[in-house]
Order: sequence, then structure tokens, then C-alpha cells
Amino acid sequence: NFYSPQGFKAIIDNARKICGDKPLAANILYAINDYGRVVRDACEGGANIIITGAGLPTNMPEFTEGYDDVALVPIVSSAKALKIICKRWQKRYNRLPDAVVLEGPKSGGHQGFSYEDCKKEENQLENIVPPVVEFAKKYNIPVIAAGGIWDKSDIDKYLKMGCAGVQMGTRFIGTYECDADD
Repeated sequence: NFYSPQGFKAIIDNARKICGDKPLAANILYAINDYGRVVRDACEGGANIIITGAGLPTNMPEFTEGYDDVALVPIVSSAKALKIICKRWQKRYNRLPDAVVLEGPKSGGHQGFSYEDCKKEENQLENIVPPVVEFAKKYNIPVIAAGGIWDKSDIDKYLKMGCAGVQMGTRFIGTYECDADD
């Protein structure tokens, strides 16, 4: 339960040295203590994008007030979750997500599925992408597929299904550049 604003700012400053003026994102779990404070610190520290999962961030825009240029990207596991976010954000903040990450049950994150539901065919990424893409089209929200994206054929598959991009993570653990083995 320890959070250091100075430590977080140092991480952002170091990342900024590496990426220069390119977009810099902070992935902040909704389930953490002081979520709002950490989001605000990320904005004040110079993050261009806030990505949030591990819960339904229905009040995410509240903490980015005054930082309209910071892109807000919630992580969802269903069209229902995206609908709830859009409805609440529009009503309370007159805002919509700038993009959405759709995580299937093979993602390394905090899925919106129980352990048993992760195995169900209807919850597999290829089956939850179409309704999310269809709903997101209404608002021109780019969808980024995540969870089990392994190679170029997977990338092509989800791009053909209407996704704007994919997120890959686990695939890179085995690379020389990754320090996971350390």
C-alpha cells in the first residue's frame, strides 16, 4: 500500500528521456489504492495516455480534468463493459474513450471473467471482438485486441475483424531485451 509520487515522477522522467516527444503511456490499475491520485500524478508528470484495467473505470475522466490532451484508454472484456463506460462518461463528463483495449481470457491482465468462464468458447477473444468493434464504431473508438496474440497471423486476423491494432506482451518475455529472467 505504499505509493511514492516522487518515485513515479522519476519513472516518467526516465521514460521521457528514452522516448523523447513520442507519446508516453501509464498503465494504472483501477483496483489500486489512491487510483485518482496516481492518475492525476501521471497527467501532471507528462503522460500522454492513461490506460486502465483491473476494474471498470467509470470515473476515470474525473481525475484527468484539465488534461484534455491526455488520451484515456480503458481495458474491457466485453461490449457490455464498454457500453457502461461510454454511457457514464458521456453523461457525467461529456467524454468518450480515445481507444479501448479488449482483453480476452488469455491476456496476462485482470480479466473480467471467472476462472471457469475463461475456458468458455463464447468468451474467447475472437468471439468477443465482433460485438465490441460493432459498438465502438458508433463512437469511432479504436479497438485494440489483447490476450493470446502470438504472431503475424494473429495480428492480421484481428485487424481483419476491425481492430485498429493489437497489444502483445507475454510473447516478448523470452527475448534477450526482457529482464524477466533476472
